[in-house]
Amino acid sequence: MAYQQHKIFVKLNPKRGTMYDRRNRVLAIYLDTASIYAVPKEISDKENTAFILAEELGLDETDILKKLEKDNYFAWIKRRVDTDTAQKIKALGLKGVDLTSEPKRFYPGGKLACHVLGITNIDNKGIEGLELYYNRELSGEYGFRRSMKDAKKREIISFEKDALPARDGESLVLTIDEVIQHIIEQEAEKIVSLHKPKAVSIVAEKPQTGEILGLAVYPWFDLNNTGNIKADALRNRAISDSFEPGSVFKIITASAVLEEGVADFDSEFFCENGAYKVGNRVLHDYKPHGTLNFREIIEKSSNIGTVKVAALLGKEKLSAYIKRFNFGSLVDIDLPGEVSGIMRDPSGWSSSDMTTIPMGQGIAITAVQLVSCVSVIANGGVLMRPYVVSRFLNAEGATIGENKPKPIRRVISKETAHKVKELMEGVVLRGTGKPAGLSNFRAGGKTGTAQKVSPRGGYYKNKYIASFVGFAPFDKPRVSLVICVDEPRGQHFGSRVAGPAFKNIMEKILSYMEVESDKVEIKKTS
Repeated sequence: MAYQQHKIFVKLNPKRGTMYDRRNRVLAIYLDTASIYAVPKEISDKENTAFILAEELGLDETDILKKLEKDNYFAWIKRRVDTDTAQKIKALGLKGVDLTSEPKRFYPGGKLACHVLGITNIDNKGIEGLELYYNRELSGEYGFRRSMKDAKKREIISFEKDALPARDGESLVLTIDEVIQHIIEQEAEKIVSLHKPKAVSIVAEKPQTGEILGLAVYPWFDLNNTGNIKADALRNRAISDSFEPGSVFKIITASAVLEEGVADFDSEFFCENGAYKVGNRVLHDYKPHGTLNFREIIEKSSNIGTVKVAALLGKEKLSAYIKRFNFGSLVDIDLPGEVSGIMRDPSGWSSSDMTTIPMGQGIAITAVQLVSCVSVIANGGVLMRPYVVSRFLNAEGATIGENKPKPIRRVISKETAHKVKELMEGVVLRGTGKPAGLSNFRAGGKTGTAQKVSPRGGYYKNKYIASFVGFAPFDKPRVSLVICVDEPRGQHFGSRVAGPAFKNIMEKILSYMEVESDKVEIKKTS
């Protein structure tokens, strides 16, 4: 009996791994904090103890009393309290009430990169974002110590029987750059302030490697104050929400057209002065056009011209290129909750699908899929797997594992990729993307204004997704960037809502990266 009363088993908590940005700046760290517990068997005046604790901690007195009335040796009162509260409770000297040290996750940036980093629960287990995806690596392994305690329940270290030290969790070095993330989030806040949208997704990627440099999603939340987060805000919309892309998708159609050689920049198509009847469907352009060459069709974002060019490809070839760009499949990013979007097999296409899919209707994609697509063009035609964690470190800070750049496939030839880059530069110089033009750099881009699909069938007349996709600088792109704004109010065109944000973000990122200007006098073609 004496042995049973004096033996002690101590569970040793491992330290959860730290998360760093690509320049080793701390984004998530482990801290030791105080938690308050009670030993009900040692408390004689349970009602008074419950009253005092409720007053000091701002808790419900009845709830505390229920815990104290249970005839056991342990009950949590309040976990992970601040230093002042811990000192206050300690000073009270309440019999049967004590403090213990527990690990707590702390995020120095508050809401910074919240959908990338994710959160842990009260037991320090990851439940969202990287905290969930890499929970096993971050968690480490518990240890233990068997020993003896004296009459006052103090451990007698000299009586230690055996022990297994805890193995601390691995730390992660992210591809995210803290400064780039700040730049993106500040611009997202401007979009929210100006256009009052339902949601915003912005993703920046290094096109040659697939490294995600920044990823911001609105609605956002404070990582250090998770008590009142709405479930809707936790969703990483950049990978878990699919949408019809609209005209930004025309760069896929253009890539297929140029790769197959069914048209070139100077091939002319009659755009029906803005209205084109195909079967039972009438296609419209926002502005009526007569005859346009293929370059102008992309620059002016003509739906009619795009559909006419795509008809030369046929559904089988168009579908094959869409799949080569990886639409309809997971991009396999190292974040939880990714969806594949919607891409139907051409055998199931209706007679009208060739009038909608080439211009980005009848297909659903995610923002991360879209940035990967832009990176194919910026990277000379090669699709890379996007990823968020680059290295894994042990407790001593040594690298013990890496995620390396992974080419998935060559989608189009280097020559075709360069031609599409030229088309996208024309969009920014002369076409719908003028508001996205950079002051000191040549850039390529494409606008998108897509009506949202109604669950009842058809499309909403007044709900849109405004988007802009692009890259810069022109010759050696350092950044691919996608901006998607869900249901902006007032202005709803991608050129007006997302175009200026592209300009602001890209100029700041390239300045931060100290990229030399490539702006030269560019010969403008008609």
